[in-house]
Amino acid sequence: MSTPAPDPSLPPAGQNLTPRPRATPIAGYAVRMGSPRNMLFLIFVIVSLFVFQIPLRALLHYSLWGDNHYGKYSYTMAIPLISIALVFFERSKIFTSVQYCIRTGVILLLTGVILNWFAERALPQLGADNSLSTKILALVIFWLAGFILCYGIRAFRAGAFPLLFLLLTVPIPDWLLDKPITAVQYGSTEVCSLLFNLAGVPALRNGLEISLPRTTIEVAKQCAGIHSTIAIFIISLIFGHLYLPSIWKKVVLVLFALPVVCVTNGLRIASLTLLAEYVDPSYLHGSLHHNGGIGFFLLALLFLFAILHLLRIGQSPHRPKSPIPRGELARNSVKS
Repeated sequence: MSTPAPDPSLPPAGQNLTPRPRATPIAGYAVRMGSPRNMLFLIFVIVSLFVFQIPLRALLHYSLWGDNHYGKYSYTMAIPLISIALVFFERSKIFTSVQYCIRTGVILLLTGVILNWFAERALPQLGADNSLSTKILALVIFWLAGFILCYGIRAFRAGAFPLLFLLLTVPIPDWLLDKPITAVQYGSTEVCSLLFNLAGVPALRNGLEISLPRTTIEVAKQCAGIHSTIAIFIISLIFGHLYLPSIWKKVVLVLFALPVVCVTNGLRIASLTLLAEYVDPSYLHGSLHHNGGIGFFLLALLFLFAILHLLRIGQSPHRPKSPIPRGELARNSVKS
């Protein structure tokens, strides 16, 4: 008696018919995030938030509810979020080779602790603003120390830009911020005076002061666009890092940030002055003066993107990297 041939559509005898659960990408990502190395770094960051809670609370208060003097701090709390986003998008490059680096990490950690202690002891000599800047610098060094301690020097070099970008969290001292703001003042005044000459408007310039027949303006520090200057500078850094491969092109884009702000700020001042001269003097003190800067900021972004486009001319298009290594791809193609 002949036995019937097995049906090929049926599984072999003895095989478990219960389907095996497949690991989802989210579950795999959660496992990687919960690794001891990542958990150690997370604990390190949480400890730093407790250790530096006083300067962090002060910085948060100034950035959200600061007056005109502390308006320069408005961008600071956004810097760590941008840095985290950049690290996340470049994680495949940064975390290719990780290892614990205890010696360098501990040295940087002690540097941050000592710097924080110095800022606390030298508060009368430094002043409140400089002391806050020093403490936030100590906090950033503390974070960098934790990263190097948990992931090593190679990972730090691979993620140098987003990690060093954290230094922008440190409030810029007045003595360092005064020079670029003064440059924007004089640059905006020069652009404004040039526009008056091109339009045939009679105007007399004396330093930072421009006199028209019925209106006299002075380009003060409050009119220098400190917020737009810092914002355009930060955006030029980010877009130069993301879209320009060569160092000199990145430097050129960042150097153009100041002239772009001078041009758009000069346009804004000239427009308000002409409206005050020929329409209504209240334009110099109305809502357009206080809230109209967003339009000129968008214009500055357009100028910056145009410069970025010019710098990208002749650049080979960016090709996304294959998620499968070439060797593994070749072996798979041979097997198939």
